[in-house]
Amino acid sequence: MFKLSFVVGALFMILSCGENKKPSYTEIIQSKRDFIELSFRGPNSPLKTKDKESFTGLSYYKADSTFRVLAKIKWNLDVLPVRLIKDTSLTSFYYPSANLTFSINSKHYELTGYTSSLKNKTEIFIPFYDLTSGQATYPGGRFLDVSIKEHEAVVLDFNLAYNPYCAYNPSYICAVPPFSNNLNVHIFAGEKKPSLLNH
Repeated sequence: MFKLSFVVGALFMILSCGENKKPSYTEIIQSKRDFIELSFRGPNSPLKTKDKESFTGLSYYKADSTFRVLAKIKWNLDVLPVRLIKDTSLTSFYYPSANLTFSINSKHYELTGYTSSLKNKTEIFIPFYDLTSGQATYPGGRFLDVSIKEHEAVVLDFNLAYNPYCAYNPSYICAVPPFSNNLNVHIFAGEKKPSLLNH
């Protein structure tokens, strides 16, 4: 969920470039991506030192508003926490707090959104697979972090889908998307599979 913290900074960078010019959707997405990529080059990069030296950037699909969709939220009020991390030595649990329904090209889909607690309804974590997983995108699935502003609906922008850190460094232990979050559609949006890092 680390990438939510970059959004404010990215938007500030856009707005500071020109007060009179409203940035396009593509420019906003690109600015967010540039800001995230900058973190991979910084002192807190998830990359190994040897990989950091050869790092040439993250790989993305071209921004496509087709994959920016409005999802209806159905909150689950009484659910038990689940473990999305296979390592049983870790105590991280998530609550399947929200069912998100949406359409892409007139076809309906559903994802489960997870929160750190039942009281937290401001941020949702969505790990998912789709038909690009293992092909053009990371086999272990991708993540979306979503800020909730309205209780009944939220925008899911798959152009902001990103790889977990373990896609770049096997030392990290990452959440694994549940089978129920396996979308039967090609999500040609967001981050692609790392091209230079093989481990």
